Amino acid sequence: MKKINLIILFICCCSTAYAQESYLYFDWDVNIPLTNKDWIDNTSARGAKVGFRKFIGADRKFSAGLDFNWAYFDEYKPTETFPQPGGAITTDYFNEIDQFGLTASGQYYFQVGNRQHFFPYAGLGLGANHHDYIVSYNIYTDKESSWGFLARPEAGILIRIGTRRRLGAMAAVHYDYSTSKSVNYDYNNFSSVGFQLGVMLMQW
Repeated sequence: MKKINLIILFICCCSTAYAQESYLYFDWDVNIPLTNKDWIDNTSARGAKVGFRKFIGADRKFSAGLDFNWAYFDEYKPTETFPQPGGAITTDYFNEIDQFGLTASGQYYFQVGNRQHFFPYAGLGLGANHHDYIVSYNIYTDKESSWGFLARPEAGILIRIGTRRRLGAMAAVHYDYSTSKSVNYDYNNFSSVGFQLGVMLMQW
């Protein structure tokens, strides 16, 4: 519920700022974990990114904006025995990571043809990520939460569908590095690579 409220607040703020020479985007985001793969190695298709970006200058070579990201990772683990004070628990379980973050980002757009339909770009986002590291077994859960600095280089392309239409498509690849830690589950940081695909609403 907390993440839904943050997304709604983020969209409302971006909508208020929506003006000439800008765009909003809504993307599906698939992520592959790169850190501590013994704990979670599964690719996550449960992710999303929402963002607002405004062009700087009439030639549309640069933009700046805000991006909100969410992803959920999980992996099933077969039955193990866990020592507990006064006994032990034998059960199968799930390792899970629930993350969301916010970055301020900047992009540079490369010249392609007449710059009417295709806008390839490279960019960098800097901000913060929150992680819940969770073990779910039977009806019980153990959880450790952590905030960390987030750096996100990315490359992608915007595709305008017709010069008079405000709707377009967007595709990108990004690498996330966060200093978010978990002492109990052996994470000194968390990193992943992601692939996003979605739509954008353009104001130019």
